Amino acid sequence: MNSGSASLGSRMRGIAAGLIITGAAMLATAGMAAAGGPFDGLAGKWTGAGIVTYSDGTKERLQCSVKYEQNEPNSVTQALGCTSDSYNFKISAYYKSDTNGLVGHWSEAVNQVSGSLSGTVSDGHIVGNLRGPGFQARVTVDTKGNQQTVTVVATDQRISQVAISVRRGG
Repeated sequence: MNSGSASLGSRMRGIAAGLIITGAAMLATAGMAAAGGPFDGLAGKWTGAGIVTYSDGTKERLQCSVKYEQNEPNSVTQALGCTSDSYNFKISAYYKSDTNGLVGHWSEAVNQVSGSLSGTVSDGHIVGNLRGPGFQARVTVDTKGNQQTVTVVATDQRISQVAISVRRGG
């Protein structure tokens, strides 16, 4: 493998990390109460597991931990770390909800990639678009009580799907 291929592989892992963190941030937003800010009740530590599905059909399990901090009602910062058998990643993110929907940005420290998100939040359900260097993906989130799930689907990418589930205080 030449250094260009190695760099591309590293970037693809970073993209996967970005997909996961962005989905996790959007997933946590879905269950917030409408009466307060969209991120009310999010602050604290969440943990869970997930599965990454590669375009060739192989799958790999993930273990994740995420911490959310909220300093104002309509925004939140996030620190997420996930590990699998073949890699790990650390992502920092900022998300804001306004009358135009959910917007934000994220950066992944290990592979040095970053991207943005946009979407809508309605009754515990999120539909959104993720963007990063050379990719676009679709995210769907559903929340029921303290359990939140997210599915991220990317076409024409080495990582075709990420599905995770987290619980508050887990």
